[in-house]
Amino acid sequence: MAAQDITINGVTLNIPEFLGLFPHLQAAYDAQKLSNDAIQFHFETVAEQFGVMFPYDPVRGVNTRKRAYYLATCHLCTLALWPEGQGGRVASASQGSVSTSFDLIKSNKWLSDYWLQTPCGQQFWVLTASYRRGGKLYTSPSYHPWG
Repeated sequence: MAAQDITINGVTLNIPEFLGLFPHLQAAYDAQKLSNDAIQFHFETVAEQFGVMFPYDPVRGVNTRKRAYYLATCHLCTLALWPEGQGGRVASASQGSVSTSFDLIKSNKWLSDYWLQTPCGQQFWVLTASYRRGGKLYTSPSYHPWG
């Protein structure tokens, strides 16, 4: 089934372009483990989560929003392809008597653990680092309105 391009917050999801950037997703798509509807759903989820937080002006070469959307969509698609019941990255595995343990996300950390589970998420986390930093706070013992 041919994919329809969708545009949200100025960013157009072109599924063939998207899949061309992420070979593991292309392989899953070709094996019919990933559908157009699933990719669009994840793209829409990302657009709802981040809105217009990142700059986007393709005429001037500012493509941060599109890159962030594509990387986050890749992350969500990759997580969706994990075997059912897998709760995190594989931390260790054995072969004799089959044993697997998972590196679960720690509740005492911020979202970095969530994004660091996949290569796409890692790239997203690095790309968006400057948008997570707070402003600077300058304090002094006495306040003067002109500095």
